[in-house]
Parts: sequence; structure tokens; C-alpha cells
Amino acid sequence: MKRVKAFVLAGGRTRGLSTLAGLRSVAAVPFAGKYRLIDFTLSNCVNSELYDVAVLAQYAPLSLAQHLGRGEPWDLNRRDGGVEILQPYARQEGARWYEGTADALRQNLDVLENSGAERVFVLSSDLVYKMDYSWMLQEHLESGAAVTLAVGKVPDGETSRFGMVQVDEGGRILEFREKPEEYPSPLAFMGVYLFDADFLKQILEEHDGPNLVLDILLPELERGTDIRAYRFDGYWDDVGSIQHYFQAHQRLLGENPVPDLYDPGWRVYTRSVEMSPVFCDAHAVVHGSLVSNGAVIEGTVERSVLSPGVYVASGAVVRDAVILNETMVGPGARVERAVVDKNVVIGAGARVGGAVGGDPVPNDGITVLGKWVQVEAGREIAPGTVIPAEAPVPGEAFDLRKGKVLL
Repeated sequence: MKRVKAFVLAGGRTRGLSTLAGLRSVAAVPFAGKYRLIDFTLSNCVNSELYDVAVLAQYAPLSLAQHLGRGEPWDLNRRDGGVEILQPYARQEGARWYEGTADALRQNLDVLENSGAERVFVLSSDLVYKMDYSWMLQEHLESGAAVTLAVGKVPDGETSRFGMVQVDEGGRILEFREKPEEYPSPLAFMGVYLFDADFLKQILEEHDGPNLVLDILLPELERGTDIRAYRFDGYWDDVGSIQHYFQAHQRLLGENPVPDLYDPGWRVYTRSVEMSPVFCDAHAVVHGSLVSNGAVIEGTVERSVLSPGVYVASGAVVRDAVILNETMVGPGARVERAVVDKNVVIGAGARVGGAVGGDPVPNDGITVLGKWVQVEAGREIAPGTVIPAEAPVPGEAFDLRKGKVLL
């Protein structure tokens, strides 16, 4: 796309993802074994031939910056365009923290001006979806609207998670209501905006508020500004809570997994860790699971997603779980209905989580272990428990396969 720029909103934090987003930005949260959440947005950009991308980073940006590097995995290491990370403290003397989505864009209007772009995509970084932005651009140009918002259907019980919209037959947005308990229309705003560049600069200068929807677009809608909806009929999911993060992984393991990570015509690109191939011991049992490079399995893995370098020892059982990089499940341990962050050590015979009975259980019964947590041998952790990330302690994390100290 010529003369089109994308700003990716990757500076926020969310309590919904609990300890997973405690030490990293939401955009850098691992997903589907080998990916990060931002990979879906960046891959949509390059697959749509949109190569001028700015990532607005702020909260805990180190992991995100290391992942993005110069943008090579996404073919964004370019002389013209490419990817750049914009952090408020690094841009100019006296710069303040981004106070919201509109403020982040307002502080970078000089970047937009210097790009020479005529159209601007503003994109969320925590959606799991595959969208060709060129179709949205074409519809935006044909409509003559100043702003186009991507919308998709959500079930009745999900309206309180989203901004909901009503549109007329021509696609013009008549109403935008933020997170209602009930709503007559099934269309939810996806966090994907497309602006005429001049109009975006104008409204950011006219309105002082920090939030792009509440302080900028809603007043413009009330003023009668032509804001259109682009209806996206593909799969999309906002995984901004542990429950939805867990459920999204379960959808990857169904008979018809979504999103399709195996489509050669629309690849999801990422920065991959170079590790050895997956190894399954002669006594290993693996059913309906997604297993990443470097994993070693001696025990049983069922309906689970294993990230690179995960080790499941002999006699251990991992069931209905998401296990992130370099985590070790000791001999005879059981992990069930859980999300386990990186570099966790689960001792021999420990029990983490489990099936949920009839009584209400915190966190929808999903057990969450933060980064570097060490579970002592034989310890039982009840379903729905959340254990925050711990600081790594030298000499206390071992490679259970070789008895070697990792730290």
C-alpha cells in the first residue's frame, strides 16, 4: 500500500491477563506456541503489502523490543518504511508518558507528517485474527468516509467486552455504545481504525482527551461526521483475559482450528528461537496437542499447547494446558486446565490445577503460574489459583533432564 501508514497500539497493559502481562506488554504475550500476540497484526500488515509501520510502545517494552528487533521476520527491515518503535521517553526531551490511545498518536503527529501518508491505519496489538487490510482500504476510499472502523459479530453474552455499534444499510455508523450488558446489534468494534491522514491530524488537534474512542470519535459521531463500518466476517478474538486466552488456545486444537496457522497463502510470521527438533520418548503419549521446537516429552500430553523448550518428564501428565517456553514438568507431576508462564519448574509429584466440579471456582477454574515460579515436589495448587511471577534465584532452577543449574 503506497502512502499508507500503520500505527500499532502496543503500549498499554491489562489486568485481564493477570501475571502473563505483569513483566511484558500485552503485545509481547506468547501465543500458540511459537508466536507473540503482535505477530498477527504485523503479519496482517505485510500480507496486505503495508510496509510502513510504527509500534507505539510504553509499558514493559523490553521483551517487545527484543522480539521486533529490526523487523526481519516480517520483511520490515526496509530502507523506505519498515518498522520503528516509538517510546515516549526516547523521542524528545521532556516527553511525557502516553496517557491513552489518542495521546499516543498526538505525541507522534510529527512522525505521521514526515511519512507523507494520506491514509492511516491504527491497529490493536492483542487481537488474534487474519485480515487483509487492502479490502478495508478499498471500501474506505469508495465510501468517501473520513473514518472507517472494522467491526465483527460477537455472541449475545459477549457485548460487555466491546464497544458495540449500530449501522444503517449503507454501512454508516449510527451509534457506538461502550461495553453494554445487552445490545440489539451483534456488531462489535475490533480496535482496527482507518483514517484519512488530514482528518486524523485535525481531530487530534481539536479534541484534548486521551482516549481515541471516548474523547475523539464519539464527539465526532454526535457532530454528524461520516464514520463507516467495515464488516469483517473472518475469525477474530480479543484475548485480553485469561479465560479468553485459554479458550483461544483450545480452538487451535479442534477439528477445524482457528485461526488457520497452516495457510501458505497467509502466513503468520514471527521471530523463531533456534532449537533442536521435538523429541518424544518411546513411552511418551501425545494426543491432540500443538508442540513447538525444542520440546522433550517423556510423559503424557493431551489437548495442550507446548511452547519451545518445554520438558515433560516421565510419568508426568499435562492436560488441557498452555505451557510457555523452557518450563519443566517433573516426574509424576500433573498439570491440568492451567496456563504456565516461562521458566517455571514444577517439582516431582506436584499437582497444578485440575478439573472443575459444580462449585464456583475463581478465575473460571484456570490455574495460572507466573514466570520463574518454582513448585515444590508434591505440592498441590488448587484450580483457579494465580501465583504471580517470581524473581529468578541463581542456583535454584535446574534442567531436570541433565541435573544442570540453569541460572
